[in-house]
Amino acid sequence: MNRRERVRNAAKARRSFVTRRAELKLSALTNCFRDALEDRWQSTETGTLRRKLNLSGFHYLKSFQLIYNWENRFMAVNYNLQFLCEVPVTERFQETGESRLSLKCRQKGLKGQREYTWDALAWEGGDESLAACRQRLALPLITERLDALDIMELELRHAEGQDSWTISCESLIGSATWVLLPPVFSMITPKKSECIQFVELFELLADAVVNNRPAET
Repeated sequence: MNRRERVRNAAKARRSFVTRRAELKLSALTNCFRDALEDRWQSTETGTLRRKLNLSGFHYLKSFQLIYNWENRFMAVNYNLQFLCEVPVTERFQETGESRLSLKCRQKGLKGQREYTWDALAWEGGDESLAACRQRLALPLITERLDALDIMELELRHAEGQDSWTISCESLIGSATWVLLPPVFSMITPKKSECIQFVELFELLADAVVNNRPAET
């Protein structure tokens, strides 16, 4: 998992035939999450290669977005799925200043066990606070979901004084590809269990960064 600059260009998509096909795939993907969330799904807002699902019944998540960022390839166009959500801070949050954590994954061989670490690209909360945050992010429940989902990129961001954290996640699951010859548009359709695991992952990540105030002694 490298830190090359990710493509974020959904809003720049032209209203072409291929974009319309991508919109259909994204709508189908949105329906997968809607059906998996059942009565916790409230409504969907639609934008160009973007869907915002409004939720209820979660501790942190009020909504999340499904976004298709596109990349031109030889005789193909990739539509990489990005999850984006803002989670509010609570009274349990202790300000960390400018904060940006990026997930790094190492794996020995194709089937070897994965090892996850969190690179602090920015952190103004001090070394002790950072170490405690990394420990919370190493929770087995989080690791289990990272292992189950094909995460390509995961970043947590917070700006000083802002009343929220941003979770940005990119995954192979849910991504789509248009191949020119033969003309085929395919998507890696998530299972219901995977849709639920994504939402659980975002809730767990939110708790790890928001619920950081040391217990009073």
